[in-house]
Amino acid sequence: MYTMTMLAAPLTDGADLKEWVLLVVGNLFAAWLAVRAFRHFVKDDWGGMITMSVGAVFVAGLVWFPAQAQGMLEGIWGMVAGTA
Repeated sequence: MYTMTMLAAPLTDGADLKEWVLLVVGNLFAAWLAVRAFRHFVKDDWGGMITMSVGAVFVAGLVWFPAQAQGMLEGIWGMVAGTA
C-alpha cells in the first residue's frame, strides 16, 4: 500500500508538477485555437482560420518542443539585438 509520502515524493521540488500543468494548459489552449480555426472555416472566414491555425501550430510547438522553441526564440532575439 502506498502512503501519501511515497505518492508525493516525485513532486517535492515542483518541477514535475509545473511541467505537467504547462503541458495540459498548453494542449488545451492549442485545442481551443484549433476549434476556433474550424469555426472560422465553417463561416468561410479564411483570414481568421489562417490566423488561428498559425497560432495553434505556434502554441503546439512551444508546448511539445520547449527546449527547441527556446533555442529558436533565443536565436531570433540574438539576430534582432545584434548579439548573434
